[in-house]
Amino acid sequence: LLSAISVERCVGVLWPFWCRCHRPRLLSAVTCSLLWALACALAGLVYFVCDLSHSGHCWTVLGTLCFLNFCFFTPFMILSNVILFIKLRRSSWQPHPVRLYTVIFLTVFFFLLFGIPLSVQIFLNFFVYINFVFEICLLLASLNSSINPVIYVLVGSYGNSRFGGSVKVALQRVFEDR
Repeated sequence: LLSAISVERCVGVLWPFWCRCHRPRLLSAVTCSLLWALACALAGLVYFVCDLSHSGHCWTVLGTLCFLNFCFFTPFMILSNVILFIKLRRSSWQPHPVRLYTVIFLTVFFFLLFGIPLSVQIFLNFFVYINFVFEICLLLASLNSSINPVIYVLVGSYGNSRFGGSVKVALQRVFEDR
Protein backbone atom coordinates (compact mmCIF):
# COMPACT_ATOMS: atom_id res chain seq x y z
CA LEU A 1 0.00 0.00 0.00
CA LEU A 2 2.87 2.39 0.71
CA SER A 3 4.18 1.79 -2.79
CA ALA A 4 0.75 2.47 -4.31
CA ILE A 5 0.27 5.64 -2.25
CA SER A 6 3.75 6.87 -3.14
CA VAL A 7 3.28 6.23 -6.85
CA GLU A 8 -0.17 7.83 -6.85
CA ARG A 9 1.10 10.98 -5.09
CA CYS A 10 4.02 11.16 -7.49
CA VAL A 11 1.71 10.90 -10.52
CA GLY A 12 -0.58 13.51 -8.95
CA VAL A 13 2.29 15.98 -8.63
CA LEU A 14 3.90 15.26 -12.00
CA TRP A 15 0.65 15.32 -14.02
CA PRO A 16 -1.93 17.20 -11.94
CA PHE A 17 -4.25 18.07 -14.84
CA TRP A 18 -4.42 14.48 -16.05
CA CYS A 19 -5.19 13.31 -12.51
CA ARG A 20 -8.02 15.80 -12.10
CA CYS A 21 -9.55 15.30 -15.53
CA HIS A 22 -8.75 11.83 -16.84
CA ARG A 23 -7.78 9.55 -13.96
CA PRO A 24 -10.52 7.01 -13.27
CA ARG A 25 -12.42 7.94 -10.14
CA LEU A 26 -12.28 4.47 -8.60
CA LEU A 27 -8.63 3.78 -9.45
CA SER A 28 -7.41 4.22 -5.87
CA ALA A 29 -10.15 2.05 -4.39
CA VAL A 30 -9.65 -0.69 -6.97
CA THR A 31 -5.85 -0.61 -6.55
CA CYS A 32 -6.08 -0.78 -2.76
CA SER A 33 -8.64 -3.60 -2.96
CA LEU A 34 -6.40 -5.58 -5.31
CA LEU A 35 -3.39 -5.00 -3.06
CA TRP A 36 -5.34 -6.13 0.01
CA ALA A 37 -6.52 -9.22 -1.89
CA LEU A 38 -2.93 -9.95 -2.94
CA ALA A 39 -1.73 -9.50 0.66
CA CYS A 40 -4.46 -11.83 1.97
CA ALA A 41 -3.72 -14.43 -0.70
CA LEU A 42 0.00 -14.35 0.02
CA ALA A 43 -0.55 -14.46 3.79
CA GLY A 44 -2.90 -17.41 3.28
CA LEU A 45 -0.28 -19.11 1.13
CA VAL A 46 2.37 -18.64 3.82
CA TYR A 47 -0.02 -19.92 6.47
CA PHE A 48 -0.97 -22.96 4.43
CA VAL A 49 2.54 -23.86 3.23
CA CYS A 50 4.47 -23.03 6.42
CA ASP A 51 2.04 -23.69 9.29
CA LEU A 52 -0.52 -26.23 8.12
CA SER A 53 1.30 -28.52 5.74
CA HIS A 54 4.82 -28.06 7.13
CA SER A 55 5.99 -28.29 3.55
CA GLY A 56 9.61 -28.00 2.53
CA HIS A 57 8.57 -25.13 0.30
CA CYS A 58 8.12 -22.70 3.19
CA TRP A 59 11.45 -20.97 2.67
CA THR A 60 10.76 -20.73 -1.06
CA VAL A 61 7.47 -18.94 -0.41
CA LEU A 62 9.02 -16.62 2.20
CA GLY A 63 11.97 -15.94 -0.08
CA THR A 64 9.64 -15.06 -2.95
CA LEU A 65 7.70 -12.66 -0.73
CA CYS A 66 10.89 -11.01 0.48
CA PHE A 67 12.12 -10.74 -3.09
CA LEU A 68 8.86 -9.05 -4.16
CA ASN A 69 9.00 -6.70 -1.20
CA PHE A 70 12.65 -5.79 -1.47
CA CYS A 71 13.19 -5.86 -5.24
CA PHE A 72 9.81 -4.75 -6.60
CA PHE A 73 7.69 -2.72 -4.17
CA THR A 74 10.47 -0.94 -2.29
CA PRO A 75 12.24 0.44 -5.39
CA PHE A 76 8.91 1.80 -6.69
CA MET A 77 8.33 3.48 -3.35
CA ILE A 78 11.83 4.95 -3.14
CA LEU A 79 11.87 6.11 -6.75
CA SER A 80 8.46 7.78 -6.58
CA ASN A 81 9.35 9.55 -3.33
CA VAL A 82 12.67 10.79 -4.72
CA ILE A 83 10.89 12.10 -7.83
CA LEU A 84 8.23 13.69 -5.64
CA PHE A 85 10.84 15.33 -3.43
CA ILE A 86 12.81 16.69 -6.41
CA LYS A 87 9.67 17.98 -8.11
CA LEU A 88 8.44 19.72 -4.97
CA ARG A 89 11.82 21.33 -4.34
CA ARG A 90 12.00 22.68 -7.91
CA SER A 91 8.45 24.05 -8.04
CA SER A 92 8.43 26.32 -5.04
CA TRP A 93 5.90 28.64 -6.70
CA GLN A 94 3.04 26.17 -6.26
CA PRO A 95 1.34 25.60 -2.91
CA HIS A 96 1.53 21.99 -1.77
CA PRO A 97 -0.23 20.10 1.03
CA VAL A 98 2.88 20.04 3.22
CA ARG A 99 1.40 17.91 5.97
CA LEU A 100 0.31 15.17 3.59
CA TYR A 101 3.75 14.99 1.95
CA THR A 102 5.39 15.02 5.38
CA VAL A 103 3.24 12.06 6.42
CA ILE A 104 4.08 10.16 3.24
CA PHE A 105 7.78 10.90 3.62
CA LEU A 106 7.87 9.88 7.30
CA THR A 107 5.85 6.73 6.66
CA VAL A 108 8.18 5.66 3.85
CA PHE A 109 11.26 6.60 5.90
CA PHE A 110 10.16 4.52 8.88
CA PHE A 111 9.18 1.66 6.59
CA LEU A 112 12.68 1.63 5.13
CA LEU A 113 14.20 1.91 8.60
CA PHE A 114 11.98 -0.59 10.43
CA GLY A 115 10.23 -2.74 7.80
CA ILE A 116 12.93 -3.63 5.31
CA PRO A 117 15.34 -5.28 7.80
CA LEU A 118 12.90 -8.17 8.27
CA SER A 119 12.79 -8.86 4.53
CA VAL A 120 16.57 -8.71 4.34
CA GLN A 121 16.91 -10.99 7.37
CA ILE A 122 14.48 -13.57 5.98
CA PHE A 123 16.43 -13.54 2.73
CA LEU A 124 19.73 -13.92 4.63
CA ASN A 125 18.23 -16.86 6.55
CA PHE A 126 18.77 -18.89 3.39
CA PHE A 127 22.49 -18.63 4.08
CA VAL A 128 22.86 -18.24 7.85
CA TYR A 129 20.33 -18.07 10.69
CA ILE A 130 21.05 -15.76 13.61
CA ASN A 131 18.24 -15.97 16.15
CA PHE A 132 19.02 -12.70 17.95
CA VAL A 133 19.11 -10.63 14.75
CA PHE A 134 15.87 -12.20 13.54
CA GLU A 135 14.11 -11.26 16.80
CA ILE A 136 15.36 -7.67 16.53
CA CYS A 137 14.05 -7.51 12.95
CA LEU A 138 10.66 -8.79 14.15
CA LEU A 139 10.62 -6.09 16.83
CA LEU A 140 11.45 -3.43 14.23
CA ALA A 141 8.68 -4.72 11.95
CA SER A 142 6.25 -4.50 14.86
CA LEU A 143 7.33 -0.92 15.48
CA ASN A 144 6.80 -0.18 11.80
CA SER A 145 3.25 -1.51 12.03
CA SER A 146 2.37 0.67 15.00
CA ILE A 147 4.18 3.91 14.20
CA ASN A 148 1.87 5.20 11.44
CA PRO A 149 -0.94 6.43 13.73
CA VAL A 150 1.66 8.25 15.83
CA ILE A 151 3.02 9.94 12.70
CA TYR A 152 -0.50 11.01 11.65
CA VAL A 153 -1.32 12.53 15.01
CA LEU A 154 2.03 14.28 15.46
CA VAL A 155 2.07 15.77 11.97
CA GLY A 156 -1.61 16.74 12.25
CA SER A 157 -1.03 18.53 15.53
CA TYR A 158 2.24 20.16 14.47
CA GLY A 159 2.17 23.93 14.52
CA ASN A 160 -0.23 24.22 17.44
CA SER A 161 1.18 25.67 20.61
CA ARG A 162 -0.15 22.68 22.49
CA PHE A 163 -1.90 19.49 21.56
CA GLY A 164 -5.37 20.49 22.68
CA GLY A 165 -7.34 19.06 19.80
CA SER A 166 -8.65 15.59 19.38
CA VAL A 167 -7.03 12.83 17.37
CA LYS A 168 -9.86 13.21 14.85
CA VAL A 169 -8.96 16.89 14.30
CA ALA A 170 -5.26 16.02 13.93
CA LEU A 171 -6.08 13.35 11.34
CA GLN A 172 -8.33 15.78 9.43
CA ARG A 173 -5.49 18.31 9.31
CA VAL A 174 -3.09 15.71 7.91
CA PHE A 175 -5.31 14.49 5.11
CA GLU A 176 -7.00 17.72 4.01
CA ASP A 177 -5.99 18.95 0.58
CA ARG A 178 -5.94 22.71 0.36
